[in-house]
Amino acid sequence: MELLLQETRKLIDSLPEKIKKSAFKPKSIMKMTGIPSATFYNRMKYRNFTFSEVEKIVKILEFEKKIEEYIRSGEVDIKKGKTLTIEEIEEKYS
Repeated sequence: MELLLQETRKLIDSLPEKIKKSAFKPKSIMKMTGIPSATFYNRMKYRNFTFSEVEKIVKILEFEKKIEEYIRSGEVDIKKGKTLTIEEIEEKYS
């Protein structure tokens, strides 16, 4: 149980830095989580997000990671020449 609490504390303590590094602006995160601005910045400062807020923020940050992975994968495909013309796409999905 103590280990779980320590891991949770590490996660909460790391959130402000992860949010700062995120491509999402704080205002966007506030909007997606429903956390008012003053509350959000207090939570960032004092690192006292609620469990529900942590869940929402982690989902947003994980979604961002998935988007980045898809973009990298697409870039690799383009470099390898794995592309389709508009005509090929239309034929494939018509």
